[in-house]
Amino acid sequence: MGWLRNTRERINVVLFNIRGIFFKVVNVLSVFVGLSGLGIIVYFFGFSPDAVTTLSLTFFLQRILDFFLLKFFFRVFFDFNPRRFIKENVWETLLMLFILSETILYFVFSETYWLTFLEILGFTENGYFLFVQLFFWIVVLREAGRATINMGDYHISPAGMLALSFLILIVIGTVLLKMPEMTVEPLSWTDALFTSTSACCVTGLIVQDTATFFTFKGQLIIMLLFQLGGLNMLTIATFIGSFYRRSGSLHSISLMRDFLDTDQTGNMKTILRKVIYYSLVFELTGAVLLFFLWGGEYPFTGTSDRIFFSVFHSVSAFNNAGFSLVTDGLFDASIRHQYLAQMVVMILIVAGGLGFIVLQDIFSVESRRRKKQSHWQRLMVNTRLVLTITGIMLLSGAVLFFVLEYDNVLKDYSLGGKLVASFFQSATTRTAGFNTVDTAALTLPTLLVFMLFMFIGASPGSTGGGIKTTTFAVALKAAWANLRGKEHVEIFKRNIRWASVNKTYAIISLALTFLFVFTILLLITNPGFTFHEILFEQISAMGTVGLSLGITGELSAAGKLILVVSMFIGRIGSLTMGIILSRRVASKNYRYPNARLMIG
Repeated sequence: MGWLRNTRERINVVLFNIRGIFFKVVNVLSVFVGLSGLGIIVYFFGFSPDAVTTLSLTFFLQRILDFFLLKFFFRVFFDFNPRRFIKENVWETLLMLFILSETILYFVFSETYWLTFLEILGFTENGYFLFVQLFFWIVVLREAGRATINMGDYHISPAGMLALSFLILIVIGTVLLKMPEMTVEPLSWTDALFTSTSACCVTGLIVQDTATFFTFKGQLIIMLLFQLGGLNMLTIATFIGSFYRRSGSLHSISLMRDFLDTDQTGNMKTILRKVIYYSLVFELTGAVLLFFLWGGEYPFTGTSDRIFFSVFHSVSAFNNAGFSLVTDGLFDASIRHQYLAQMVVMILIVAGGLGFIVLQDIFSVESRRRKKQSHWQRLMVNTRLVLTITGIMLLSGAVLFFVLEYDNVLKDYSLGGKLVASFFQSATTRTAGFNTVDTAALTLPTLLVFMLFMFIGASPGSTGGGIKTTTFAVALKAAWANLRGKEHVEIFKRNIRWASVNKTYAIISLALTFLFVFTILLLITNPGFTFHEILFEQISAMGTVGLSLGITGELSAAGKLILVVSMFIGRIGSLTMGIILSRRVASKNYRYPNARLMIG
């Protein structure tokens, strides 16, 4: 057997010399082939082809699966220990063997046994295409998960990767929404881009009515976009990659740490899986509760319509997206006084806005067990600060709204209705965008309070936008410490590093700068609106809130594009955008003499 071992060694040497270049070429081809498959799927859903065309599309999609099958065999062949490779990738091996059997039977008998089986069950060509598409998505997602393992090879910073992920999602969403089957009448490219950006950046501003202008397919695409935008595509890709034994490189861990705004690195795989888990649990629970709480006034066409309606609003609420399948939103007369349903939506908004790291600290079994065993252990400082600021803002916002609007928009509500509506508006201004009152009828003092709350936004690592609650809290504490002459900023008897304080000031400064510039541009391109209408719209877009005074659809094309940029910057964060646009300065081993300036 020595000759066999020697032969294998010689083969390994040869393979080692060419495998790097070979797989670089194959990976590039994989991108183009995968995009071709996505194009086929987009064509199928966007244009509703006939039966003959569907069979042709199915054939080409199967050949794309054959390409990935061939790539898998190349990976086995080029691996230095094929037996161990197969053992470590059992499920992928079984999947590829199934695709191989389907391909062999097709070329031998000119038909596939799954098509025959599905026809016996009564499925048409469309059903078989969906079946093949399922395998395509499984393969593509596994490829995406494998790609996250080698993120460091792309030499893209975490800030750049975050921005790029949203740009890709926005472009895909724009193309999908332009398909004829997505709308009841043609949609312009500007409006498609605006809607896609609003959904991907979980904003909720609309230029076309989601309830009437978009078909069921279009509404489904919008829901998928704000689900992916709320979780972040790279979170999902890295989550898939976490199932690989080679995953968890320092670069990918650093990447996800920046995305989730956390310093935890040791259990990043667990955190990523918890992100998906919490999202699904909250959204599913919310959908079930809403299904029974909508009441009997809204004209549902059937049980399936009620289910989709509930799921859509639950996902939209948890992701702080603000999209609704009702023209007037939750202010619609049939839903306006369904207070239990509104309370469920409000809880989903607050939960989604707390941040996944906070949810992990509160609800995880490990955290509860640790606190039970050691009573002295408390919640993390970040969690306590987020909960404190969230509670203060929720209560103060409700009180202010109750007082300022008692004889205005709340005058026709019962006392209980006034309280629910007040707390709901206080929660929804924190980047959610739902409304149960007429926003255009609010008084100017209330609008100013709304603007402040929208500017602050949700908490770090959440589905919401804004400068974030912790940023606002640290800025206030730093200012107070400065006024009192203290050298350190302290929160809950813990010292806050000056690096964090400086980051706080940078975030607020950049956010105000972007806000100032974009407001001026909007005033120039849309002279027909008042200053407070433009300012409210801009803060809503940049805070990814979605509340509007009813002017979004009437803005000029230039105004819509300005809001598109604002929503994008608001979602990825002003500081992230500043890092992308600025050049990184190398650290120098010198310091200039101190200068004396008169401040204040």
